[in-house]
Amino acid sequence: MLQSTLILLTVFFAAPVLFSPLSAQEPSLSEAAAPYAPLEVTKHASDPLVPLSRSQRDELLGEFKGLVHMGLRKVPLDQWEGKDMADCDKPQRPQDHWNYRCEIITGQGNGYYYFSPTLQEVDVRVHASDEQLLDDFRRPVQDMFGRASFVSKAVVPARPTSPIRHWDGIGEAAELFMDQGSVRFVWLRHPL
Repeated sequence: MLQSTLILLTVFFAAPVLFSPLSAQEPSLSEAAAPYAPLEVTKHASDPLVPLSRSQRDELLGEFKGLVHMGLRKVPLDQWEGKDMADCDKPQRPQDHWNYRCEIITGQGNGYYYFSPTLQEVDVRVHASDEQLLDDFRRPVQDMFGRASFVSKAVVPARPTSPIRHWDGIGEAAELFMDQGSVRFVWLRHPL
């Protein structure tokens, strides 16, 4: 009797799974709240080898300017205008040279802001590999620092894949370059 009950329960619960049609299709918009991720996450991603359109580059330039804007004032964390929209943490390793690191995330980029006790370093990364963005981003940086020179080694740990544009100011330095598929801007606000 127990064995026949187990067989009946197995058939009852296994039948819908075994006999339902299996399909590997993207869910429709009406299923957008389904508790699973799309099957092909790269289906709608842009091809990294295709240059960005002018409007896409303008959108990324807007994100870049916004992230850089958050680092314009060399103030302590409690006076920083980005503190309410950033995630901040304290150092985890003894070699970290800052008191707080804050991150602001945008649609296509990240801005890291290092405080010790005032804002000492800005590190902006825009996740796009189109080298035309270097020229787009160079213009607002050049408005702040003047003409750039080119250097062979970045002042921060990086793996540059493009020429490094370098600006020197009074006790400050800034660099703009491609770093592993992202455009990276680093502004050291402290004496070198």
